[in-house]
Amino acid sequence: MKGDRSEQIYFKLCSDHLSVEAIPKTRMKVNFDKLRDKPPREYELLMWTPHFAVLRSEGGQEITLRQDGRMIVRKSGSENIARQAAAEMIGVVLRNFRA
Repeated sequence: MKGDRSEQIYFKLCSDHLSVEAIPKTRMKVNFDKLRDKPPREYELLMWTPHFAVLRSEGGQEITLRQDGRMIVRKSGSENIARQAAAEMIGVVLRNFRA
């Protein structure tokens, strides 16, 4: 897959077996002020705090994004879809919201 960033992320299935935690392999910091002021158009910003944001992808996945780049992906049809959503989000963060 072109632009696949899944190799840059560790994945863990959460204990509820419905969510996937995605942890970047390299340290990063997300610019939450920029994210709040100009969210990516492919995502709906559902909630924002100084410590985390919740976004909804066009596919319906809800992604909780922390300042250190960690994510929880919920409401995915499968683990593979959740992994793909996390990889897409890390690409968006790296291109637009890295502090």
